[in-house]
Amino acid sequence: MSGSGSRAAVAWIALALSGCAPTAALMTPPPSVKPGPGQGDETTGGIEFAAGGVGSSIAYGPWRVKGEGIDLAYAGDGAWAGTWNGSAARFTASQGLLQGPGTAVRIDQRDGALALRGTWAGRPIDLTVSRTGLQGTTSQGACSLDLRSTGTGNLTGSLGCPGGEGRPATSATGRLRLLGEAVLVPDVLLPQFVLALLTALP
Repeated sequence: MSGSGSRAAVAWIALALSGCAPTAALMTPPPSVKPGPGQGDETTGGIEFAAGGVGSSIAYGPWRVKGEGIDLAYAGDGAWAGTWNGSAARFTASQGLLQGPGTAVRIDQRDGALALRGTWAGRPIDLTVSRTGLQGTTSQGACSLDLRSTGTGNLTGSLGCPGGEGRPATSATGRLRLLGEAVLVPDVLLPQFVLALLTALP
């Protein structure tokens, strides 16, 4: 093959692969730092998760993410500040990246899904969420989730952890509900959706 032919082949392969590569997700901050009158607590989406008899519910909107264990408000320049897991916290979000206490999560979009990989609250995570399912691992890969759509906004499936020294294996049926605009994942408010989802999951 001639030199020009080889270069053309390489260029074609690179172009084909680029179409399959994940794209760093764009953040969607609210239209202003301070909400207008009555807009601060506006709710446009939410996440509910239940498994093994326990559950959590997190609501979010353009300016706020609030629920059990989290209450963050937009602070401008991609920052979200408030309380998280009982302590004062500040998160920052830029294209494809969410950072905060013990947290560095890469957010990519590909094939109609969001891929979340990195560290959340000091625990490694590798999750993929879409309108049709939630799959992946948490807690250094020890626990796995495989939830599938059973209807619009409803995902159901297995949640299991293999156990270890002094800790029995556990398994349960997990149920995730995507509320409001969350059913449109990956076309959702970011990082609000991700903050709500990761806080709701065990």
